[in-house]
Formats: sequence, structure tokens, C-alpha cells
Amino acid sequence: MFEWFHRNLEHALCVLLLMARLGDVLTTYFATPRLKLEANPIVRKLGWKYALLTILVCLVPYYNVMISVPILVASLLVSASNAGKIWLMRSLGEDEWLALLEQAAQRGKLRHALLALAASFFFLLLLGTTLILLSPPPRQAWGFWFGCGILLYAFAISLHGALFYRRLYGRVSAPQEQPPQGSQQQEQES
Repeated sequence: MFEWFHRNLEHALCVLLLMARLGDVLTTYFATPRLKLEANPIVRKLGWKYALLTILVCLVPYYNVMISVPILVASLLVSASNAGKIWLMRSLGEDEWLALLEQAAQRGKLRHALLALAASFFFLLLLGTTLILLSPPPRQAWGFWFGCGILLYAFAISLHGALFYRRLYGRVSAPQEQPPQGSQQQEQES
């Protein structure tokens, strides 16, 4: 198996990347079918057709095996993170889960959410950097590329998480729309 894997490295990485990207797309679908809870603003804006298009990244090993490893690591970590939240999101539903997050945002502070995200980023950064530093030269060592994948994941979840929290806190702090004055008066007269 070990020899086959290395003789067919491009194909093996393609299959692994396909599984990882399908994992990301499917876990996202199960967690938030209407993308209300999607943290990635590009996926949220462009929708499921774009999300499915990202599966084509499985072809990267045929271009560069080394670059495909960080993408694989980040995709597997995203899939794992999504999968861990599915049961709760499915149990409550998108609207109720979003309402719960909004309630937490109303009670909390944006800086506290961002500090928690920064702490997560720090530990992932520490892990990825440690793998990179422990990788012997030259930089073609697999540990280096796995470390790069962890860093890629850290930056992606931090960026998307920060944008999601900003949007969430902006949503709860925005004044609620009031009906026009004339319509209230008409309701009172009826």
C-alpha cells in the first residue's frame, strides 16, 4: 500500500483532495443548507454552484504535488470542524441557530469574540510553525507542507470568522426597521 501510494502520488492526492473538498461542501450543506451560517463571504454570495466548483481543486496535484498538501490539510480540518457542529445546527435549524448567535452577540462584546478567535489562531499558528521548523531542509519535506496547511487553515478560519462576527455584531447593533409613521396612524384608526 505504501509503495502504491508513492508510485501514484498525484492520483492518491487527487482522490484525497476530492474527499476533503466533498467533505467540506457536504458538511456545509448539512449544517447550513441556505448558507445563512456560512462564514466564507464568497461562498455565501456566490452560492452552491461556486461551492461545488471548489471541488475542482482536487486537480492541483497534477500541477504541483507539494502545493496540494496544504490545501488537503486545510480542507480536512474545515470538514472536521463543520462535521462537529452539524448535529446541533440540524437540531436547532439555521434560523434558530442564527437567533442563538444573535442573542449571544447582543449580550457579549465583539472584542471578546475576536479575542477567542485570535487565541484559536495563535495555537494553530504555533502548531503549523512548529511543524515547519521541525521539517528538515530542503523544504520539500512533507512536514513543512503539512505545517503550511495548518497555517492556511488558521488564516482562513480567522479571516472568515472575523468577517462573520463583524457581520453578526453589525446585524444585532443595527437599529430595527420601524414601520412608517403613516401606517401606524392608519392601524390605530382601523
